Amino acid sequence: MTSSTTVRKPLPLYGRDSELAALDTLLSHLRHGHGSTLVLSAPPGLGRTALVRHAMDGYRDGPVLYARAAPAERPLPYSGLHALLCSAPGPLPPEASDALRADLAPTALLDLLRTLGARRPLLVCVDDAHLWDRDSRAALGFAARRLEPGRRVSALLTEGQPQASDGHLGGLDRLRLGPLGDRAATTLIDRLTDGRAAPAVREELRREAAGNPLILSAAAGRLTPDQLAGRAPLPEPRG
Repeated sequence: MTSSTTVRKPLPLYGRDSELAALDTLLSHLRHGHGSTLVLSAPPGLGRTALVRHAMDGYRDGPVLYARAAPAERPLPYSGLHALLCSAPGPLPPEASDALRADLAPTALLDLLRTLGARRPLLVCVDDAHLWDRDSRAALGFAARRLEPGRRVSALLTEGQPQASDGHLGGLDRLRLGPLGDRAATTLIDRLTDGRAAPAVREELRREAAGNPLILSAAAGRLTPDQLAGRAPLPEPRG
């Protein structure tokens, strides 16, 4: 018996040329031993996670640590850091457990990241960092502000808006994502619908999504062929 698996390639990131250039710069500097930190800040649906995935997929020069916040674990101290360290591609040094100790963090996390980046450049990615537990955010922010050039560790973080009020992630370079422009939104609609959307339908989808690619993808995905062609009324927007 044979089986086949269909692998769906992610959609191109339309309208994100400047953001992709910023990621390419961060990775290029990291490859040459110059660490830095960048926070992608945006409301849900504007592509924060897709940009992080793009950076991870394009990085082949060293190990990657990745964690996405689990809101259910937010009451647990250091649960975010635990998830991040569990993503390590190989065994961690014995001192890794120090990063989860309240009497040593946050300096222990910085020391650990520097150790992990000593042999090969290290990329640290945290998605929805604003939803991490307070202790993990404090340690992460402390370490990220000290990933100076010359250290082979870079951090790519994402957060929602507004910025977390506790300030643990303050003082970091930020890139704020805006909604897609009409041209990028139209291109995305054509890609999602294989070019089958009538002009009036395309315009209505653009208006409903207001430049949010996640809303746009969901709206286009629920249309029937008749609705796409403008032969049937479009469904009411979901709240």
